[in-house]
Amino acid sequence: MGASASVSLCVSSPDIAAAPVFGVSLERLREDGQLVCGVPLVLRHMVEFLDRNGNLHQRGLFRLSGSVVRTRQLRLRWDRGESVDLEQDGDVSTVASLLKLFLRELPTPLVPELQRKKLANQSLRDHLCSLPNENLSILSYLIHFLSTVATHSQINHMPMENLATVFGPCIFQ
Repeated sequence: MGASASVSLCVSSPDIAAAPVFGVSLERLREDGQLVCGVPLVLRHMVEFLDRNGNLHQRGLFRLSGSVVRTRQLRLRWDRGESVDLEQDGDVSTVASLLKLFLRELPTPLVPELQRKKLANQSLRDHLCSLPNENLSILSYLIHFLSTVATHSQINHMPMENLATVFGPCIFQ
């Protein structure tokens, strides 16, 4: 069962007006109707694409860079509120690059500096639970997806250690 399994339990996507989704705060995404079950629609869209059609089996998933031009084009289309069909317009490496870009460009990391510093001294669970709801929802969603990616590490060569190397900077900035 992939990371998208929990998506079906959530409400369907609302109609979205044109508003940037990259480089904006989670609060703004919530205000703009861009969150479903606490997770940005754009993030769900990318994870669902990567979780489908054997894309998790691609060797070097998240380590091989996608087309910079294609990544920029897809990002601009999402920020303009245009419909993006990743099956038609995306490829695995570009979507993986776009997912990392989305996380890197969050104005506040999923685990802000204050919580990150406290993590070294106290219980991880206690401090993660003190994160804002959206941050915790996204972190949980992302960890579930990355766990699924890691279960295919014999094929994609992305065990948890490699995923931590790639996503640690995106999550903790």
